[in-house]
Parts: sequence; structure tokens; C-alpha cells
Amino acid sequence: MFTLLPAFKYGWQEMHQKIWSFLILTLLFSSADISNAFMMKDVVFDENMGWMQMLEALPSNFAVWTLVTAVALIIVNFFVVNYVLAGLNGFAPMTYLKRKIKRFPHYLAVMILKMLAIGLGLLAFVIPGLIILLALYFTEYLVIDREMPILECFKHSWNITRGFRTGIFFFEVNIFIIGMILGFPQSLWPDTTLTYAIIALINVVWLPISWNAQGWIYQFVSSSQIDK
Repeated sequence: MFTLLPAFKYGWQEMHQKIWSFLILTLLFSSADISNAFMMKDVVFDENMGWMQMLEALPSNFAVWTLVTAVALIIVNFFVVNYVLAGLNGFAPMTYLKRKIKRFPHYLAVMILKMLAIGLGLLAFVIPGLIILLALYFTEYLVIDREMPILECFKHSWNITRGFRTGIFFFEVNIFIIGMILGFPQSLWPDTTLTYAIIALINVVWLPISWNAQGWIYQFVSSSQIDK
């Protein structure tokens, strides 16, 4: 089992040293969040609404925009994982990316299969989806870092996360809670330009911390499995 303090400490150190390297990636993620919030700002849900009524209340292009945003974020995440792994393995980000760019098609296939597996698990009830999410937590790291075949990434992630899934769960809970707290501007000044600007600035610091903390956990779990 691992503790979260060293993970966040490493995330803070990497953010402090490489904040400008992560700047474009954080702004891209922030843009996706802000665009989704902007699209939903005029949508009003009532507690008495059924599922069909909620769907009808959504903007007509919501499904298309959500799909486009999801694909864009998956692509951006490829660069995020590469930047994090570069730091863990002692490489300059661009040097590491040039070595690993060939893995992008494999990464894309892994992410699509992973999202389908988690989605099916959630449809089957929440608990199976959560178990699959935690078990397949490191598939995108393995397909880039270890250059494993696609299906081997799923098998290996399932194996190495055994004994660590509770810790990974609490890491994600912490990420969620901290993210909610840092989203306070939206509660104080909903859907204003100032709100979006503050959130973007917060993300410039917070996202690299969370990304690198996740990378630290991946390295810890992987090395613990090797030691066994």
C-alpha cells in the first residue's frame, strides 16, 4: 500500500519545475471544461424530470460536442502521459515524445477499449464499473512506457493493481474533493468571464500536480510488482 502524501509532494515538485512545459496542456484541458460549462449554463433541470425530459432539455448539439471534446481530451492525454513518463524516466519531454509517438495508435485503441469496458461496467451497476476503472487504471501508461501489446496492457494493469486498488480509489476521491474545492469561483460567480479565467489559472497549477502524482503512483505500483 502507498500513502498519498509522497505522490502529491512529487506532483508539486514536478509542477514547480516544469509548469511552463505543462502550460499548453493545462490550457487545453481547461478550454474543454469551460466550453462544456458554457454550453450547459442555460440548461435547467427539475428534480421531477424524467430521463427523457432531461435529454430533451439538453442543447441539440450536446451529444456531438461531447463526443468531439472527449476525443480531443483523449488525444491531449497522450501528451500528458508522455510528459509525466518523461519526468519519471529522466528524459527531456520532447526527446521522450519523439521516441514514443509511434505508440499513439496503440494508445488510442487502449483508451477506446478501456472506456467501453468501464461504460459497460457502469451500465451493469456502479460497482462493476468502479472495479474495472481501478483495475485498468494504468493501461495507458503501460502501452506507452512498457510498449506492451494492447491486450497485454489490460492483463498487466489488472495484475499489478491487485492490493493497491483501495489506495488508487482514495487517490481519486482526493482528486475529486480537491477539484470541487478549487472550483469555488463557479459557486461564487457562476458562468462569468472572471470565473473561467480564475479556473484556468487554478488548473495551470493543479492539473500538473494531479497528473504527476498519478505518475508517481504508477511507478510505485510497477516497482512494487517487480520487487515481488
